Amino acid sequence: MANVGFLSLPTELICYILFLLTPRDLCRCAIAACKTFRDAAQNCVRIQHKLELFARGIIETTTQDSIQYFKTNSSLKKFVFMSQSDFHVNTIFQKAVAAAPTTTKEAQFMKYGLWWTSREEDLLIQECNTNTRTWPNHNLSPMPQHVLAPVIVDPLQDLVITISLPRFVLVNVHNVKQDHHVFWLEFRMLSSQIPHEDLACTSLDCKHYFDARGNYDVVCMKEPAVYGDRIVVPYYTHTDNRWRKTMFIQVIDWRKGQAKSHNLGYQIESSGDQIKVHLIDQQTFVVIDLDGVIMLYTLQELDGSPQHRISYFFPTCTSARAPSCIVHTTPSFPGAVVRPDLVPNSVPSLESQIMVLEMALPAVPMILVIDMIIFSEKNLHPHTAVSVPWSDWGPRYTCCFPHDPSHRISVFGSRMAYALPRYRTPAPGHRLEALSTNGRFYVHIWDFNERVIARSKNFSGFDSPGLLIYKPARLVHPGYNRDFTSDHFYSATVCHASFPTRDFQGLFLEQDRLTLTWVRPDVIDIQVVSPVLERQ
Repeated sequence: MANVGFLSLPTELICYILFLLTPRDLCRCAIAACKTFRDAAQNCVRIQHKLELFARGIIETTTQDSIQYFKTNSSLKKFVFMSQSDFHVNTIFQKAVAAAPTTTKEAQFMKYGLWWTSREEDLLIQECNTNTRTWPNHNLSPMPQHVLAPVIVDPLQDLVITISLPRFVLVNVHNVKQDHHVFWLEFRMLSSQIPHEDLACTSLDCKHYFDARGNYDVVCMKEPAVYGDRIVVPYYTHTDNRWRKTMFIQVIDWRKGQAKSHNLGYQIESSGDQIKVHLIDQQTFVVIDLDGVIMLYTLQELDGSPQHRISYFFPTCTSARAPSCIVHTTPSFPGAVVRPDLVPNSVPSLESQIMVLEMALPAVPMILVIDMIIFSEKNLHPHTAVSVPWSDWGPRYTCCFPHDPSHRISVFGSRMAYALPRYRTPAPGHRLEALSTNGRFYVHIWDFNERVIARSKNFSGFDSPGLLIYKPARLVHPGYNRDFTSDHFYSATVCHASFPTRDFQGLFLEQDRLTLTWVRPDVIDIQVVSPVLERQ
């Protein structure tokens, strides 16, 4: 019997074997080494789909059947179409949501197609899909003699968490051996308002040990977060005779009903408004102090105690007023879910995500785009904390642009959606003017994925035109002791449609769509648009 070589096999069988390889092996070995493999891969939709996911740092969350694969592939194509220099969109959802006048002034949030906003004791929810279900409007109430702090919402786990702070936050400590109550947590189902099922307890008393006698103020910060079974609530304490504030976190297992306080060993020098805490994943979080540093911590497996691992230093801030910021990142995706119908088929990996710091600085507000690969596990030193000066990480892993708060920002994966008044990029050294109240704006999509940018020089997936690639210019800021320079390239595209600036309030980028909101008296208008695969 004659020997049959591998290259003599039917193309369908070669594609099946190649599909079993990892994307890295496909790129480095099979496709690069053999024209037959390369031709087979380029004509196989599933292999191209796999390579596109790899290039864009996207991880599939489920094993897909043929219908799910078709939907995912269509979603990915729309995702790629946002990389075209001038993409068109269709409106796929639109609704005017009635709301109390006080509610319309509050911050808005969106995660996996679910939009919500809260004000004091009201939580307003809207699912922005064609198969829209009705969600109850929650009336949230604090524990007796308490007031509500920020509300935590996790649609995938059908979870809403309320934090109740004592109405009188001054804690009088006489016995340092005794723990003291600092706040309550209550867990309810987002879909029904009833206490969450299958928990060790439906509410939890979080306590704190003070190391000295005195009267203490306890201030809950505005960034509590949930990731899977873990909740992290940052707060700080200080006494009347101590100007410095000591920062702590409560690490909570909400399913087991366990909570423990940990000292971060970090002293806040000023008001504390410039300090932000962001949960990267279930084991990692960062403390951002725009006065000088980003500190990376990991939580230990046994008791959740934090370990300081890396300090990334900013240029020295010379402004007399402490800067503050808003942190924009991709919504987290926990492992366990209660609402599988809301689970996306794919999510961006940490190494392909960006963090955007919207920085309120005197004279020239700006945005700082950070490649989150610096927070990945491979950068952690096994034994000691590492200090990294700005010169060693800033130019390589960041981009900086002038900004104005009226230009809304949203982040998904390596992309940032940016509402700008016309077709242009903010110029370094110039203030970005505020959006006109009676004009129109365009949504720009900036992508900072280096792998996609490098790949676009060789070939374009899904027959899309090449990307428009830029490099940020030097930004001279009067509030810092050195200039902001970058070696990090990015691509810039723009949505062909324009939108009215009057009453514009919210912008949310998800994998294959944009959600925009306009706030008017007693009503919030929501519009969802998605790229058109074929131009009409």
